[in-house]
Amino acid sequence: MKELRLVLLLISALTLSACGGGGGSSALDVDPGPEPPNAQQPPPAPEPAPEEPNTYAESDSVRASITSVDVGDTVQVSFQVTDDDGIALTGLTSGNVRFHLAKLVPAANGDGSYWQSYINRLKTPNVNPDNPPAVQATSERGGALADHGDGTYTYTMNTDPRSVTSPLAVSYEPDLTHRVGIQFSGGIPVNPTYDWVPSSGATAGIESRDIVVTETCNTCHNPLAFHGGGRIETNLCVMCHNKGTTEPNSLEEMDLAALVHRIHTGRDLPSVQAGGEYVIWGYRDSKHDYSDVGFPQDVNNCAKCHMGSSTADAVIGAEAVTSQGDNWHQVPSMLACGSCHDDVDFSLHAGGQQDNSGCQSCHSDTGIAGSIIDNHRNYPIESMASIAVDILSVENTSPGENPVVTFTVKNPLTGENYDILNDSRWTGARLRMSLSWNTDDFTNTGASSTGKPFAPRTDALANSVANADGSYTVVSDVAIPDGSEHPFRAATGSGMAIMQGRMNGEEGRIPFNQEPFFFAIDDATAQPRAKVISAENCNNCHGVMMFHGNLRTNTEAGCQSCHNPRIATDAGESIEMRRMIHGIHGAAVREDPLVIRGDPFDTDVVKFPGVVSDCTTCHEGDSYQVPLADTKLAVTWNMGADEADPADDLMITPHAATCTGCHDDDLAKAHMTQNGADFEATEASVASGVSTETCGVCHGPGRTADLKVMHGFD
Repeated sequence: MKELRLVLLLISALTLSACGGGGGSSALDVDPGPEPPNAQQPPPAPEPAPEEPNTYAESDSVRASITSVDVGDTVQVSFQVTDDDGIALTGLTSGNVRFHLAKLVPAANGDGSYWQSYINRLKTPNVNPDNPPAVQATSERGGALADHGDGTYTYTMNTDPRSVTSPLAVSYEPDLTHRVGIQFSGGIPVNPTYDWVPSSGATAGIESRDIVVTETCNTCHNPLAFHGGGRIETNLCVMCHNKGTTEPNSLEEMDLAALVHRIHTGRDLPSVQAGGEYVIWGYRDSKHDYSDVGFPQDVNNCAKCHMGSSTADAVIGAEAVTSQGDNWHQVPSMLACGSCHDDVDFSLHAGGQQDNSGCQSCHSDTGIAGSIIDNHRNYPIESMASIAVDILSVENTSPGENPVVTFTVKNPLTGENYDILNDSRWTGARLRMSLSWNTDDFTNTGASSTGKPFAPRTDALANSVANADGSYTVVSDVAIPDGSEHPFRAATGSGMAIMQGRMNGEEGRIPFNQEPFFFAIDDATAQPRAKVISAENCNNCHGVMMFHGNLRTNTEAGCQSCHNPRIATDAGESIEMRRMIHGIHGAAVREDPLVIRGDPFDTDVVKFPGVVSDCTTCHEGDSYQVPLADTKLAVTWNMGADEADPADDLMITPHAATCTGCHDDDLAKAHMTQNGADFEATEASVASGVSTETCGVCHGPGRTADLKVMHGFD
């Protein structure tokens, strides 16, 4: 229960960072991107409700669609609710639904378009009572709800958009795009929205503001879920988090662009770096301090969250192109830009700025400040397209032989080969050929006769020979172990070769994607390493995985070659890949933080933005399932007196090594020990069967404590 509470606290604290707004919305002189899919498609008629009540509150799945909105003497919203099979859901009550109503104010005078809620309240500060009350957009509930008994409903709103004067006067402009949104609660949350023009009833070909899609946010925040978990779609979020909505205790702007930019850059905000804090006071004056939240990739990758046509080709990890996705660089504004650059005083900036009309005169391709894209560049990532290093073959791979690796280094943009032996861009650069074995579970035993079994590397720049076809050949400094030298163990099975490094560019280091090449040692054919995680999954949050000075890039297999089951720190902590990654990402559920070389990975450092118990976020297929493959090894935490020989290592059996990455408390360890786990196992005890785990008996698929069920993502 403690772990569950911690997970829920983490989710509630972090999901606010999920729905990034764009850098303004479309201006009059900016060409829009692709047409947004905002035309309302009529949903299919629901299947009749079964004889037994099939209610919203009890259904395992919910789909909701707004079918029409009529503005007459009152605003009437018609909608339908079904389950995933199209069966009507009845029994919805007024307590299950909240309604939002807003208009889209057009772009003008340098401002982008923005949503303006018709439903507002005046919020009084309690924490800082000397602050003035603030206007906040909100929703309504309690209007007349008619359940027609067939999955269709009609709600009559209390709000009349034609007479909104308090606490904020909002004029009714029926020729503008309007939106109605519904928040469902008391069952599975859904947030249907409906865009239309009241004067014509049109739903297609109308003005839109299409900056961010929920699917993009959910690549990290899986799923969006804030304000108690009921608000899960960005189209609904913008209906309250619009310009002018303020949190009165902190006086922070709650417009979505400002809020999300500031949350994602919390620890890097100039105001925080100067000793301040970024705090939002929430429900019942609860304090939400985002001063230690950081974006898990380069914050300059603005298009990760909002991507338009002009940035689509350069984006790592974005989900969808949106019609105004390029507004972050095409429509600068004081609100959006100042949310990250919060040390800028716009009243003094460039002679003083009273509004956004002059922003583009400086912040553009021809302006004195240059384009916003150029000022938000990530040179290593954008330059990666100019280099590809590919292994063509690996020969001489039997035990006792020094592998011979043939490879190419090309510029894919031009098709030309790089001259790595003479080109100045490779002078002082790095290019190493690395070997690992056995692909069942890397150990590299025998790679060193005295030290830790890291993956052995050969300097390819110093030792390569150029071939006539533009390729290169390098011979490994290290032979495949044949058992003739300490620790007297021959390599078996299959191995892996990989090229690692970086090239020098005009503006810095240029990494490259590193693809493994598998070769047979004594297998009949090369056996690849099983794909447990993928760089693509990692990059959903991290953009591009680049570690150790950009020398290791986008290569989960390359990482595993060194972070293997036989590597531990001198302080007695395994840095094996699965244990280390679970320990880092699971900071919020651990009893004690993982410490690597003196650095604790606690919740001040790590804020996992999704559901930490959902293994599918990172894992490929069902690779998270137990029991683990028989080839998975126990994990060393103490390398003994002889670091090269695993015979004297102290180990943790495979399942326990994985699970205690997160579940590290004494009760969890006792449970594991009771079921065969051994936290001081040896090679001998594992081989003899003394240290044998039985986790799959209960936690396997379909078992009484199925891992998916226990983790809550079944």
